[in-house]
Amino acid sequence: MLYNKPLLRLFVFLLLITLGLPGYIYLTQSAAKLGTQGLLDALAVYSFIIAAYLLILVAEVGDSHYLRAMGALGTLVGCAVGTRFIFVLDAPHLESGPMGVAFITFILGMALALVYLALVVGRLVYDKVQATRMAAVHDERGPAPSRPVSEAIATAEPAATRDTAAVGASAGQEGAGEPALVGVAGPYLGQRFPLKQGDNFIGRSEGDIVLSEDRQVSRRHCVVTWAEDSLKVRDLGSTNGTYVGGQRTAESTIAQGDLIGIGAGTYKVA
Repeated sequence: MLYNKPLLRLFVFLLLITLGLPGYIYLTQSAAKLGTQGLLDALAVYSFIIAAYLLILVAEVGDSHYLRAMGALGTLVGCAVGTRFIFVLDAPHLESGPMGVAFITFILGMALALVYLALVVGRLVYDKVQATRMAAVHDERGPAPSRPVSEAIATAEPAATRDTAAVGASAGQEGAGEPALVGVAGPYLGQRFPLKQGDNFIGRSEGDIVLSEDRQVSRRHCVVTWAEDSLKVRDLGSTNGTYVGGQRTAESTIAQGDLIGIGAGTYKVA
C-alpha cells in the first residue's frame, strides 16, 4: 500500500513550499500596493490556509490520521475560498509577474493537499477493514480464557509447525514448552514463532522474529515482552500499527488465546 510516514512528511514539506511561497508573494504584494491595511486584509484571507496547515503539522507530531484528514480538508477548503479573493479579486491590482508564479505554485499546493488527503483517507479505510477482519476472526474462534503465562506454559501442548526460513529449523522442537505466536491468518498461517524470556522484537527485516514475506510489516514493527508471569506487546511506531483483539494499540498486556494483528497477518498467543 502506498502509505508511509516519510512519504507523508515529504508531502508536508512540499506543502510548506507550494503554499508558503504564494502566501509570501501575496502578502508582500498587498503590503506594497495598499500598505498596512492591504497586508492585514491579505493576512485575513490567507489565515485559514495557515491555520489548516498548522493542524497538519500538529497531526504529524501526534501521528493522528483524523487530524491529518481534517488539516488536509481544511487546507483544500481554504485554498478554494482563497482562490477567488487572491487571484480573481486582488491579483488584477497587483504585479502580474509575481502573482503568476504565486498562482502556479498555489495550484500545485492544492494538488498536493488533495493527494495527501487521499492517502490519509485510504489509510483510515484500511484500518477499519483490518480491525473488522480481526474482529471477525476473534468472534469466529470465540474468547479464550485468560491465564497466567506460567500456567499456560505448564499445560501447553506442542503445536504443529512448518520448517521455513522465518521460523527456523528447530522452532518446532524448542517452542513446544514456551509461549508462542501462531499465525491464524495472513502470510504466516499455521506457523509457530516461539517467544523467549525478555524482549522479542518483530519486524520485516530485523528482530527476533523476522516476517520478511509480509510487506505491511515495518522494519521494526513491535516487541513482545515475556517477563515473569506476563506478556506485553508494544508497537514501535510502525506504519500499519499493531492490533490486539481488533483494536489498534500502543501497548497492551496479552494472554493465551489473544489475537494480535501485525501487518497483514493475525497471530494467536499460544
